[in-house]
Amino acid sequence: MKKFTPLPLVIMLAGLAGCSASIINPDSKKDSSVPTSESESGDPLHSSSETSSESASTSSGTSDTSASTSSGGETGWNLWWSDEFDGTSLNKSNWEPQIGDGSNYGVYQWGNGEAEYYREENATVADGVLTITAKKESFSGYNYTSARIRTKGKVKTTYGRFEARMKLPNVAGCWPAFWMLPESNYQGQGWPYSGEIDIMENKGRQAKTTSGALHYSDNGGHTYRTNTATLTSSIAEWHVYALEWSSEGMKWFVDGKQFLMAKKEYWHPQGSVYPTDDDAPFNQDFHILINLAIGGHFDNYTLPPDNMMPAEMKVDYVRIYKAA
Repeated sequence: MKKFTPLPLVIMLAGLAGCSASIINPDSKKDSSVPTSESESGDPLHSSSETSSESASTSSGTSDTSASTSSGGETGWNLWWSDEFDGTSLNKSNWEPQIGDGSNYGVYQWGNGEAEYYREENATVADGVLTITAKKESFSGYNYTSARIRTKGKVKTTYGRFEARMKLPNVAGCWPAFWMLPESNYQGQGWPYSGEIDIMENKGRQAKTTSGALHYSDNGGHTYRTNTATLTSSIAEWHVYALEWSSEGMKWFVDGKQFLMAKKEYWHPQGSVYPTDDDAPFNQDFHILINLAIGGHFDNYTLPPDNMMPAEMKVDYVRIYKAA
């Protein structure tokens, strides 16, 4: 998704403590029950080689559709942090609105050729829902405005289950994302060495498809693992997007159904650019980002039709669970 620094997406391995159970009901608003998930063991989903980055580089993509076989037991999770968006404005104790076109952060147009200017005013909270609104309007030299928020310096952690319930705009040219970046760079190096985790990205014209990805460095270059998920209903309906991250790897889910897995050895083989005997770069605190971009390279710089604007991305909640 939009990257301006390293962001790692982590998913627990199939063999880790229980990763199966009942499918999540995305229509169950504010369901605070402990999440359960189901490992997919049927036909693999169609793979995707798209990548998004905040740094211009030549990328090689790998899709891993393998799914772990579950023993049938439920994984235990305890709620560690959440924002249920029950107030009347964005909780600044949790979120920092990022403003502008990325120039202030050293990544012009957020490194992706995005067409919007981010404004704090485009992120609103009401009736228990965060709404990010992308608008067709002239502002500070741009023809679109939207919002991008992050928990950097406020809410960050290593490992857990990261989950959000969202409605996305089914509008060509929109690029909604729910993703993660590290709090600090790995050994002082930026993207892609420090990693990036895309829990959910979507090309707005694709009504029933989202994707997840993990970005990192392989022998000094940029590589990534990605796959797409096919939804049972439109992205404009409520769906739960989640990532499970442990010291051994990561798994991605939509509505409790796994569609992607990345094992530690994929990014940390012997002799790689990560020489220490641990799971670097995905062994440090990451923070969460949510944004709705316009245009950019993710979908070949497509812009929304004027008659489809404004477009809205809605978030019912964001939660972080820790293994029981």
